[in-house]
Amino acid sequence: MKHKKDSIRVGEVTLPYSVNARGWRTPNNRIIQNPLKAQRYAEVMNDALKSNPIKVRAA
Repeated sequence: MKHKKDSIRVGEVTLPYSVNARGWRTPNNRIIQNPLKAQRYAEVMNDALKSNPIKVRAA
């Protein structure tokens, strides 16, 4: 994150910045306006993905 309105990226997780809501949007459509809390949320989500990876089956 180089600018205050950049998306937050941690590993495979990206939280996009919403200009209209003035915060970072989570996958469950929650808005986090504090950048430190948004960063921590992304870190927790990335850790959860590492410990419990999503399995993709071929069709």
